[in-house]
Amino acid sequence: MSIPKLDGLEVLTRFHGMNVPYKILVLTAQAPALFAIRCMQSGAAGFVCKQEALSELISAVRAVFSGYNYFPSQALIPSRENEGQLEELELFKTINDRELMVLQLFAQGRSNKEIATGMFLSNKTVSTYKKRLMQKLQANSLVELIEMAKRNALV
Repeated sequence: MSIPKLDGLEVLTRFHGMNVPYKILVLTAQAPALFAIRCMQSGAAGFVCKQEALSELISAVRAVFSGYNYFPSQALIPSRENEGQLEELELFKTINDRELMVLQLFAQGRSNKEIATGMFLSNKTVSTYKKRLMQKLQANSLVELIEMAKRNALV
Protein backbone atom coordinates (compact mmCIF):
# COMPACT_ATOMS: atom_id res chain seq x y z
CA MET A 1 0.00 0.00 0.00
CA SER A 2 2.82 2.40 0.80
CA ILE A 3 4.40 2.59 -2.64
CA PRO A 4 6.63 5.66 -2.93
CA LYS A 5 5.28 8.47 -5.13
CA LEU A 6 2.05 6.59 -5.96
CA ASP A 7 0.02 4.84 -3.28
CA GLY A 8 -1.13 1.25 -3.72
CA LEU A 9 -4.80 2.15 -3.64
CA GLU A 10 -4.28 4.37 -6.68
CA VAL A 11 -2.46 1.52 -8.45
CA LEU A 12 -5.41 -0.79 -7.70
CA THR A 13 -7.87 1.78 -9.02
CA ARG A 14 -5.87 2.21 -12.22
CA PHE A 15 -5.65 -1.54 -12.82
CA HIS A 16 -9.36 -1.90 -12.17
CA GLY A 17 -10.10 0.93 -14.61
CA MET A 18 -8.13 -0.82 -17.35
CA ASN A 19 -10.61 -3.74 -17.32
CA VAL A 20 -7.80 -6.29 -17.54
CA PRO A 21 -8.69 -9.88 -16.62
CA TYR A 22 -6.25 -9.94 -13.70
CA LYS A 23 -7.27 -10.62 -10.12
CA ILE A 24 -5.24 -8.76 -7.52
CA LEU A 25 -4.65 -10.14 -4.04
CA VAL A 26 -3.24 -7.56 -1.65
CA LEU A 27 -0.64 -8.80 0.85
CA THR A 28 0.23 -5.96 3.22
CA ALA A 29 1.23 -5.02 6.73
CA GLN A 30 -1.48 -2.35 6.77
CA ALA A 31 -4.41 -2.55 9.19
CA PRO A 32 -7.30 -4.56 7.74
CA ALA A 33 -9.85 -2.41 9.56
CA LEU A 34 -8.77 0.64 7.55
CA PHE A 35 -7.53 -0.85 4.28
CA ALA A 36 -9.49 -4.01 3.42
CA ILE A 37 -12.66 -2.21 2.38
CA ARG A 38 -10.69 0.46 0.53
CA CYS A 39 -8.85 -2.27 -1.39
CA MET A 40 -12.15 -3.94 -2.25
CA GLN A 41 -13.58 -0.63 -3.46
CA SER A 42 -10.44 -0.05 -5.55
CA GLY A 43 -10.86 -3.37 -7.34
CA ALA A 44 -8.81 -5.91 -5.38
CA ALA A 45 -10.06 -9.49 -5.30
CA GLY A 46 -8.62 -10.18 -1.86
CA PHE A 47 -6.76 -8.84 1.14
CA VAL A 48 -4.39 -10.61 3.53
CA CYS A 49 -2.48 -8.99 6.36
CA LYS A 50 1.17 -10.07 6.70
CA GLN A 51 0.64 -10.76 10.40
CA GLU A 52 -1.68 -13.67 9.53
CA ALA A 53 -0.49 -17.26 9.33
CA LEU A 54 0.85 -18.56 6.02
CA SER A 55 -2.24 -20.78 5.77
CA GLU A 56 -4.34 -17.59 5.48
CA LEU A 57 -2.35 -16.49 2.44
CA ILE A 58 -2.69 -19.95 0.87
CA SER A 59 -6.46 -19.89 1.45
CA ALA A 60 -6.67 -16.44 -0.09
CA VAL A 61 -4.69 -17.46 -3.18
CA ARG A 62 -6.88 -20.54 -3.66
CA ALA A 63 -10.10 -18.52 -3.25
CA VAL A 64 -9.05 -15.78 -5.67
CA PHE A 65 -7.71 -18.36 -8.16
CA SER A 66 -11.10 -20.10 -8.00
CA GLY A 67 -12.92 -16.87 -8.82
CA TYR A 68 -13.96 -15.80 -5.32
CA ASN A 69 -13.13 -12.69 -3.34
CA TYR A 70 -11.23 -13.03 -0.07
CA PHE A 71 -11.43 -10.34 2.60
CA PRO A 72 -11.10 -10.60 6.40
CA SER A 73 -14.53 -10.74 8.01
CA GLN A 74 -13.39 -8.75 11.06
CA ALA A 75 -12.54 -5.83 8.75
CA LEU A 76 -15.85 -5.99 6.90
CA ILE A 77 -18.01 -6.57 9.99
CA PRO A 78 -16.29 -4.87 12.96
CA SER A 79 -17.01 -6.22 16.42
CA ARG A 80 -18.85 -4.08 18.96
CA GLU A 81 -16.31 -4.76 21.72
CA ASN A 82 -14.60 -1.38 21.62
CA GLU A 83 -17.08 1.40 20.88
CA GLY A 84 -14.39 4.12 20.92
CA GLN A 85 -12.44 2.35 18.21
CA LEU A 86 -15.61 1.89 16.15
CA GLU A 87 -16.28 5.62 16.39
CA GLU A 88 -12.76 6.32 15.12
CA LEU A 89 -13.21 3.84 12.27
CA GLU A 90 -16.37 5.71 11.28
CA LEU A 91 -14.38 8.95 11.20
CA PHE A 92 -11.76 7.27 9.00
CA LYS A 93 -14.49 6.49 6.47
CA THR A 94 -14.80 10.23 5.86
CA ILE A 95 -11.24 10.62 4.57
CA ASN A 96 -10.22 9.72 1.05
CA ASP A 97 -7.35 7.42 0.06
CA ARG A 98 -4.92 10.26 -0.59
CA GLU A 99 -5.62 11.82 2.80
CA LEU A 100 -5.07 8.43 4.42
CA MET A 101 -1.66 8.13 2.76
CA VAL A 102 -0.71 11.64 3.91
CA LEU A 103 -1.79 10.79 7.47
CA GLN A 104 0.29 7.64 7.37
CA LEU A 105 3.36 9.62 6.29
CA PHE A 106 2.81 12.16 9.08
CA ALA A 107 2.55 9.25 11.54
CA GLN A 108 5.88 7.96 10.24
CA GLY A 109 7.42 11.27 11.26
CA ARG A 110 7.67 12.84 7.81
CA SER A 111 7.56 16.62 7.45
CA ASN A 112 5.29 18.57 5.11
CA LYS A 113 8.23 19.10 2.77
CA GLU A 114 9.19 15.40 2.72
CA ILE A 115 5.59 14.37 2.05
CA ALA A 116 5.26 16.97 -0.70
CA THR A 117 8.44 15.80 -2.40
CA GLY A 118 7.60 12.11 -2.08
CA MET A 119 4.04 12.46 -3.40
CA PHE A 120 4.81 15.12 -6.04
CA LEU A 121 2.64 17.69 -4.26
CA SER A 122 3.21 21.28 -3.18
CA ASN A 123 3.78 22.14 0.47
CA LYS A 124 0.52 24.08 0.37
CA THR A 125 -1.39 20.97 -0.80
CA VAL A 126 0.08 18.93 2.05
CA SER A 127 -0.94 21.67 4.50
CA THR A 128 -4.46 21.54 3.04
CA TYR A 129 -4.53 17.76 3.52
CA LYS A 130 -3.40 18.21 7.13
CA LYS A 131 -6.15 20.76 7.78
CA ARG A 132 -8.80 18.50 6.21
CA LEU A 133 -7.57 15.52 8.22
CA MET A 134 -7.82 17.48 11.44
CA GLN A 135 -11.37 18.54 10.59
CA LYS A 136 -12.60 15.14 9.42
CA LEU A 137 -10.94 13.18 12.24
CA GLN A 138 -11.88 15.82 14.83
CA ALA A 139 -8.31 16.34 15.98
CA ASN A 140 -7.00 19.57 17.49
CA SER A 141 -3.36 19.09 16.56
CA LEU A 142 -0.96 17.06 14.47
CA VAL A 143 0.00 15.19 17.63
CA GLU A 144 -3.62 14.03 18.04
CA LEU A 145 -3.71 12.95 14.38
CA ILE A 146 -0.53 10.92 14.85
CA GLU A 147 -1.85 9.32 18.05
CA MET A 148 -5.05 8.35 16.22
CA ALA A 149 -3.01 6.90 13.36
CA LYS A 150 -0.98 4.82 15.83
CA ARG A 151 -4.11 3.56 17.63
CA ASN A 152 -5.45 2.40 14.28
CA ALA A 153 -2.22 0.65 13.22
CA LEU A 154 -1.24 3.05 10.44
CA VAL A 155 2.38 2.97 11.61
